[in-house]
Amino acid sequence: MEENTKLWTKNYVFLLIGSVLLYVGFMIFMPTLPAQILALGGTQVQASLAVGLFSVVALLTRALAGGWNDRFGSKILILIGFVILILSTANFYLAGTVALLLALRLVQGAGWGIGTTSIATAVSLLVPPSRTGEGIGFYGLTTALGLSFAPIIAILIMNYFSFNTLITFSLVTLTAVFLLLTQLKVPRSKALRKPQEKPKMIAKSALLPAFLCFLMAIPLGGIQTFMMIYGQEELNISSSWIFFVGQGIMVLVSRLFAGRLYDEKGHKYVILPGFVAMVIGIILLSFSGGAGMLFISSLFFGLGYGMTQPSLQALAIDRAAPHDKGAANGTFLSGMDIGMAVGSFGLSIIATFSSYAVMYRTSIIALIVFFIIYWIKFCRKRTV
Repeated sequence: MEENTKLWTKNYVFLLIGSVLLYVGFMIFMPTLPAQILALGGTQVQASLAVGLFSVVALLTRALAGGWNDRFGSKILILIGFVILILSTANFYLAGTVALLLALRLVQGAGWGIGTTSIATAVSLLVPPSRTGEGIGFYGLTTALGLSFAPIIAILIMNYFSFNTLITFSLVTLTAVFLLLTQLKVPRSKALRKPQEKPKMIAKSALLPAFLCFLMAIPLGGIQTFMMIYGQEELNISSSWIFFVGQGIMVLVSRLFAGRLYDEKGHKYVILPGFVAMVIGIILLSFSGGAGMLFISSLFFGLGYGMTQPSLQALAIDRAAPHDKGAANGTFLSGMDIGMAVGSFGLSIIATFSSYAVMYRTSIIALIVFFIIYWIKFCRKRTV
């Protein structure tokens, strides 16, 4: 019985390490690739494409990878995803034109979609059912930390070194993770579908959590993409990376209680306070006058994000049938990718005609819609 409830196994720890380093190794290009495209003579539109283009391919590959995980197992899909990422990133050295750089970004999206979906599926298979909130919560922590630390590392490398150094850092990180995960052992699902049944591309049970994640990711996309510009152009500071430091700290703090609270009390006791914290964080962010207020806003937003995103993912997995865990993870993570892309593209239009501060305030609308849907679907009814 003890073995069935054991969370901190070697394979689980390997997956957590692999996940956080995967997010760092990939996401360091999100705030820096647009600048590289402009340096190559690209347009602002092409620079914007670099941020969200990978999401299109990632969306398609997630739909396929989820079903492949359920049929063939997670480990082989994880390694395939990393091979695609490593090869496409290595070719960044040779990308002397904007067109080639954008084409490689598309290939990266395929590796990203397969790799992240497969790691999430492997985690869901290793976590004991009685500790889903805690286990998936710590996995969600790795993605949140990766999103927090990648911009810090990226900005510092670009300030003191070059884009080629950034490529090297990414390659070393991704290769190290690949080697680590070759030692991984992941059980197959005990409730596999019948051989004649086709694996699902989309898990219907995960659509609602995925849509809620999509709404939550819209302001996150605006933060990840435009924070450096917001600091330089409107706050007149060069230390906008401090926001991601505060965000990372509070994401860690949230894991001290959020996972257990999810398992013991239910998701609404985690998600509703997380929603309130994110709204407060964005309001403070939009009215920031300097680094101090920026840091305070990051504490609220980081706490809210650290509570909400892993809880939504645990909810998506809880609602899925045992043989649909891969499809559920792919569906959920697609919501995150699309939300980030919409946040990058859609919010940039608002900033063009007003300001980045107004852009951030406007992004709260997505969170208000998030709250309304969540309250109607989960708080007024006794549903999971």
